Amino acid sequence: MIPFVNIHTHKHIDNNESVEIINIDVDDVVNVDVSLFYSLGIHPWDAETRKLEESCFQNFKAIGECGLDRACDSDFEIQKSLFLKQIEMSEKYMKPMIIHAVRTYPDIIAIRKATKARQAWIIHGFQGNEQSAKQLLRHDGIFLSLGEVLFKNESKARRLLQVIPLERMFFETDIAVMRIASVYEKASLLSGMEIDILRNGIFNNYVKIFG
Repeated sequence: MIPFVNIHTHKHIDNNESVEIINIDVDDVVNVDVSLFYSLGIHPWDAETRKLEESCFQNFKAIGECGLDRACDSDFEIQKSLFLKQIEMSEKYMKPMIIHAVRTYPDIIAIRKATKARQAWIIHGFQGNEQSAKQLLRHDGIFLSLGEVLFKNESKARRLLQVIPLERMFFETDIAVMRIASVYEKASLLSGMEIDILRNGIFNNYVKIFG
């Protein structure tokens, strides 16, 4: 059976029903289980305190979570500089990016255009409105991942599920301790789309990006 894809989680759940991209911190690199898939990056909240060691990032499934956050205390220009360096590595090693973006969708779009990045960018935990979704999706290679919003704001989630094409969508659990199948079940309920269609479509997205 085609597995569920959990594109971004901090909590590994050991089961055979899903493929997970597990986010780890740079301090935990030495403790990874090589049988699992990981993303590694420097979060914008840590932009002022963490250093970028390129050699650490070569052997992971994706770069992230990284990105831009105008609601945190980290200096925005330092965040931007670090984000640009991680984009360089994404392009160099041909790895997709898991992106944390808070009040920065226009910045993300501008940087995507300026850098002419070709690797996939997955905006994780997307909770923007339909207009923001449409603006992001005008740019090839940008995907939107839904998680918390499906449970936190059902009316918004329904609208987002209507405007985000399945071929540009992912689901995630992020920091929640829950089965990714539960997220798909919720999305199926809100969208009216059969869960097998969601699972197959998103697995195709995963294969397209990660090979």
